[in-house]
Amino acid sequence: MILIGSSAIRHWFPDFPRDPKDLDYIGKGTSRPGIEYLTNPVLDGYEHQIILPNDLYTLKMSHLFWNINWEKHMFDVQFLKKKGCVLDKELFYKFYEFFNEFHGKNKRSDLKMSAEDFFDNSLECDYYHDDLHLLLNPVPTYTKVLIGEVEVGEEKFKELSFEDKCDLAREEVMVMAWERYADKNYRVAYSRMLKKFIISHAPLWEAIFIIENYITLHKPNFNYFKKINDGLSTIKCST
Repeated sequence: MILIGSSAIRHWFPDFPRDPKDLDYIGKGTSRPGIEYLTNPVLDGYEHQIILPNDLYTLKMSHLFWNINWEKHMFDVQFLKKKGCVLDKELFYKFYEFFNEFHGKNKRSDLKMSAEDFFDNSLECDYYHDDLHLLLNPVPTYTKVLIGEVEVGEEKFKELSFEDKCDLAREEVMVMAWERYADKNYRVAYSRMLKKFIISHAPLWEAIFIIENYITLHKPNFNYFKKINDGLSTIKCST
């Protein structure tokens, strides 16, 4: 059996602030109050009785593409990152593929579609998506990484500065939040959209970057609702 979950975090880091409610094991057994046995074939043959911190960090991150105890897993990921844990990408993709079978396929935006097909969705919006980007940034950051009509490339992403990588995520989340949650406070809209962006929309490699830099990215750095609305008002006045 392999101990995972918050009890494993508390084992390695006694200052973990959340008291474990139960013991979670990978292995065979009958679950009962206080002890849960889980299946994960990725860890078959694992050599340790308590999952190692980097592996636990990787496991926790792979959970974040399904809306299941999402906030708890994100908290744990950020705690483990502060403790110096690093992602094992090979292991991450093994966990991700397993959860695609266990939880159901993680449906993500198909960025290989044409712009016409991609933006021809059920979203009711009177403004073209890319025009909203221009109201936030005269040279939208996504234009620096485009490799298709809407597809962005990982290699181009790697060449960006850290700030540009953050702006790439922020700008997309801000525009999508305005399109979907204009009736909300801009901070609430951003937080809700960032979660959806990680779960369903961003390429996996960008989602990983966002998760690993969630402390930097989890709040908007200005009132983007005001900037977009002011920009739209200017356009209407000029026409």
